[in-house]
Amino acid sequence: MGVRLRSAWLVLASSMAMLGACGKDVQIAADPLAADASSGGGSGDSGVAGALGQCQGKIYQCGDLIDNDQDGLIDAEDPDCLGACDNTEDSFYGGIPGQNAAPCKQDCYFDQDTGAGNDDCYWNHQCDPLAQAPSFPPSADAKCAHDPAANTAGTTKTCSELEAAQSAKCLDYCRPLTPNGCDCFGCCELPAGSGSYVWLGSTDGNVGSCDRDNLLDPAKCHPCTPVKSCFNDCGPCELCVGRESPAPDCAEDAGADGGEAEQCASGMQPCGAAGQAACPPGAYCITGCCIQVPR
Repeated sequence: MGVRLRSAWLVLASSMAMLGACGKDVQIAADPLAADASSGGGSGDSGVAGALGQCQGKIYQCGDLIDNDQDGLIDAEDPDCLGACDNTEDSFYGGIPGQNAAPCKQDCYFDQDTGAGNDDCYWNHQCDPLAQAPSFPPSADAKCAHDPAANTAGTTKTCSELEAAQSAKCLDYCRPLTPNGCDCFGCCELPAGSGSYVWLGSTDGNVGSCDRDNLLDPAKCHPCTPVKSCFNDCGPCELCVGRESPAPDCAEDAGADGGEAEQCASGMQPCGAAGQAACPPGAYCITGCCIQVPR
């Protein structure tokens, strides 16, 4: 699913061209930061009055058409952006207000809220066997110490049951939003292909801390155990969090069954690489595939 190498200008052009036919799918709204940005006083430099995409009616940094971290990459072309519901361009941390309001209980990490199971996804950091003293990863909260018999608010399922299966509603809603290499709860294989997993919601001093420069620092990128029942793996020919091109064994893997290398699952539009079309309105390029943003 994909690299963010397509220009946000192309995305906006495509969005405007299709707006007449698809106006109900996405709103191109006035950007409150654009005026400041165009005059040199904002947090970015795009100067474009608009938005790549809204997340459940809100515009966050990864959808505002502004280079918020001033690295020369805007929104979906910035590999630190993991969807329209991502409010940071300088790290893997989601940054949605109230994201860690319930540090032990987790629901779908990649949408706009951390509500009490409104997406029917349930996990509890107390279920993670890594949650041991002294650092209690992934939450770094002693209240979330490992307890295989923990009760998770909103569901009667045990830790082992949640590990084994998430509901069809959860999978239908959250799995499409989940980048390759991650589970629904923000536990991702980083560095890509390493077999090591870190939690994107990691904080240090209540500030999001997990970024590309700190993947090997467990104090910044807290270790986690992925929930297999809601994990979106990253095949050799796919793109994933932390890997912006196919793996070296992609051609070998694709040729094993006589097929061609596939960037996306059947029926999904690939995006992000040179020559690939921009995603249509209402969709966002996440690890190389166009995903419908949450409504």
